[in-house]
Amino acid sequence: MKRLVAVTATNLVHDATYKSVDRSRIDSAKKADLTDAYDQANQRLVSAEDHLRSVLYLLGPDVMLPQFSLFTLIRGAAVATVHARHLLDPTIDEPARLARGLSARLENLRQQQKVHPELQGSHFNDRVKNLRKRAAVNGVRVERWPTDTVLFDTYMPEGTGKTYFQYLSGYAHSFPWAQTRIGRAQPSDDPRFVLVPTDVDVKTLAAVLNGALSLYDETVGFYLGHGGYSADTGVWTEAKKGTGARE
Repeated sequence: MKRLVAVTATNLVHDATYKSVDRSRIDSAKKADLTDAYDQANQRLVSAEDHLRSVLYLLGPDVMLPQFSLFTLIRGAAVATVHARHLLDPTIDEPARLARGLSARLENLRQQQKVHPELQGSHFNDRVKNLRKRAAVNGVRVERWPTDTVLFDTYMPEGTGKTYFQYLSGYAHSFPWAQTRIGRAQPSDDPRFVLVPTDVDVKTLAAVLNGALSLYDETVGFYLGHGGYSADTGVWTEAKKGTGARE
């Protein structure tokens, strides 16, 4: 985990954005001023890294292990990562990627509009009009952004994504079914009650953290590939070793 959020890894993602290889997909998008998907993906990866750094700190030897908050932090990292994964999907072409980038921007506007819409004036309508105009000019269609459940079901290992997201969401919303699981119950002196431990289930924590880290690792790799730093160059592998830093 330390290697995934190491400074060398962060620098490499920065290079893929601002020092993208000539004629790479990110470079071509920058020259055409159509970086919407890459801008949105970069922002999500920065958010994911921030959450993962917090998890790393809380797993340190001098910190008392929290009972619940680690799962919420992992959810934050995983949600941001799966959004980036959708935007960086290597199986789609660049027009489709642009459409997803515009859809991500539209979803952001929709969420923003929920906060005191009466104070925002014509901002929402103006920005949506601009997005749709850009979509039409580039021959793409702005679709509704998929739900998080759909994204996790699509990009996590088959059959696990929906359950993974729902479990972490249970922690994020402080639902007892997740935080005080009856499967861990122990008998008490009173037959009417059972005792449910609230300490961290380390095996479960390790499993969900590994799921988030695997998704993050894969997604950063895709981002670097779009910037011209393909897997066969070995730069991502070296960065995760803490070596290969470039000035």
